[in-house]
Amino acid sequence: MGPEKQSEYILPSTMAESARLERQGAKLYGGVDFLRSFLNEKPAKILDVGCGTGFFTRTVAEILPGSVLVGMDANEERLAYARAKCQLTNVEFIEGNLIQMPVADNSFDLVFTRFVLGHASDLAAAFQEMARVAKPGGRVVAYDMIHEAIWFSPEKPAFSKVMRKVIEVMQARGLEPSQGLHLASGMLRAQLQDVKVQAIPHSCLAADPIFEDCRQNWIDTVLGLEEILGPNFEKATVEQALAELREDRNDTFLLELTVLASAIKPDIES
Repeated sequence: MGPEKQSEYILPSTMAESARLERQGAKLYGGVDFLRSFLNEKPAKILDVGCGTGFFTRTVAEILPGSVLVGMDANEERLAYARAKCQLTNVEFIEGNLIQMPVADNSFDLVFTRFVLGHASDLAAAFQEMARVAKPGGRVVAYDMIHEAIWFSPEKPAFSKVMRKVIEVMQARGLEPSQGLHLASGMLRAQLQDVKVQAIPHSCLAADPIFEDCRQNWIDTVLGLEEILGPNFEKATVEQALAELREDRNDTFLLELTVLASAIKPDIES
């Protein structure tokens, strides 16, 4: 399989989707917390793989103003959004594919990716490329979702049906929407060392301040599914899923799981 088939990012390239990703990055799934311990090491040069709107690229650049940040994405519309949003002098955005990066070997102290590897059809190849551009002894960090681990109580049947269809469509394209489960194994297959992995739950009740942001994130996601699902799009089911998500009830509980994995590139390559 050629490089052009290794990554098939399927989310819409719309301004609405860019705005959703910005809100998600700022408010949900811990924000930049997944990187805090690695940023404490003061890496001098950092690559954000699949940077999207550039939220994490510029956030890290603000935290470490003495470091150089490079945000890489394959989507031209996202890159245009990222460049327009960022005025920092220690940031550069480049176009590049997940498994064929236009970056020299041994370039970065920290290489990280967030919610991108679910769109990679060859996880080991993606990690091998991330390892290639990392310096010997450098960090490789991946944070991803388990789309099969999204639970509402009381259950939302139409929403669950829609999510199952999204998972089926992605898997039929050779992608893995629950890639969080496989991060550690992929790192090990890529010959990375000191692999560490952590499952992180995210939960809230309807009365919690964060709930409205969580709910709106899924509403906005469902609103963008027609492009993703194509001929598998069932308008009536999607409309029912939206009605379920918009229903106000005080007994709602939401639980989601993400996974954080990290590893080190060997000092001496075999």
